[in-house]
Amino acid sequence: MLNICVKEILTAMLLWIGANTGYNVDLSHPQIQSVTQTELEELYSQGGGNASELHAFYDTVYDTIYLPDTFNIHDAWHKGVLMHELLHYVQDQNQTKFECTAEMEQDVWPLQQKYLLEVHGLTWNYDELWYKLTSNCQTN
Repeated sequence: MLNICVKEILTAMLLWIGANTGYNVDLSHPQIQSVTQTELEELYSQGGGNASELHAFYDTVYDTIYLPDTFNIHDAWHKGVLMHELLHYVQDQNQTKFECTAEMEQDVWPLQQKYLLEVHGLTWNYDELWYKLTSNCQTN
């Protein structure tokens, strides 16, 4: 069960997503699970993902966002991480179709960047080349 502070933050984030995207955000809140970094990486790897430098992840099977137990809800960067995973939840709940899982990142990174700047005054200049490599389907 989510505490009241997290519920309020998720509600505010969903409203922000609704105002900045075309997604339906009239949704229930996802489950939030706090786990150790080791557990986080193990859970993610079981789904076939590469867990290097993993900050959090959204599990589409259980509609659950997994956060490390070091997550600080009062830290702007951590809220950006939560926003990132919440965007994946919204994509999933809107049944957005992607050619591959990597394409899910195409909207999320720029929206996370915009959220961090607009809401928290935090500039996040991610590596554009890395973003392009990790957000497109790889063809052999």
